[in-house]
Amino acid sequence: MRIFVTILLVFTLFSCKKNKNEILNLNGNRIDVLGHAGMGISSLYPIDSGESLIACLNNGANGTELDVQITKDNVLVAFHDSKLDGMTNLSGIIREKTWSELQEGFYTTTPYLEYKILRVSDLFDNFSSYSDYIFTFDIKINPGPQEDANLYIDDFSSVVDTLFTKYSLQQKCFVEAQSVQFMTQLTIKNSQIRQFIYPQVFETGLSIAQNNNLFGITISSDNITKEQVLIAHNLGFFVTIWGVNSAKENKEAVSKNPDMIQTDKLSHLIDYLY
Repeated sequence: MRIFVTILLVFTLFSCKKNKNEILNLNGNRIDVLGHAGMGISSLYPIDSGESLIACLNNGANGTELDVQITKDNVLVAFHDSKLDGMTNLSGIIREKTWSELQEGFYTTTPYLEYKILRVSDLFDNFSSYSDYIFTFDIKINPGPQEDANLYIDDFSSVVDTLFTKYSLQQKCFVEAQSVQFMTQLTIKNSQIRQFIYPQVFETGLSIAQNNNLFGITISSDNITKEQVLIAHNLGFFVTIWGVNSAKENKEAVSKNPDMIQTDKLSHLIDYLY
């Protein structure tokens, strides 16, 4: 019996040690765990809803990513899809609606009937400890069909600047975008906001980050290797990995030594790292 207990203890210690990763990155050699639009795509809450974002933070995450769009009257709302159709009781695109019109909207995909579309400022007005967390704003460029693109970008970047300034978000929050034009305008308005390029191909993202003096790169785990993360780190760029939907993918993402991971398998990644 004593021999069996000894063997079991050794096996347990070995198993625990095996799960400990040597993390080497620019983030103090720790990986921050962010929820994907809150609790992720498998949650009972709709992604980007206030309920999903708050649940993510209350469940031990370091922060969360949220998708951000701009209304007709220049209000920032959290919403992922290009159209309201299918996910909500409304139709059309966010930019064609005023905030007053969007207040009548709610998620209709079962069982999301009671959850409303979130105005981003309401998150910070009603969650007093927001400064303890990291927020990454995924900028969804979705202008109206007849809209001047330059005016749209100017409106969008101005409102993001206003939000960051009002709530003093520059220290712990980030912006990620695919539009270099948007990032350029935001830098002109507020160079203190740290921005990540969001490319499909690592080399393209690295080039854009270098040419535009960005803070980092946000990229799907499928599109970056551990060696490429190291290249970015050696050049001084933070790396955030997304597209992580399972325990196996969490472990694969951790092994690449990024600075942050946006995950749909939140509880597992928190337990695995901490």
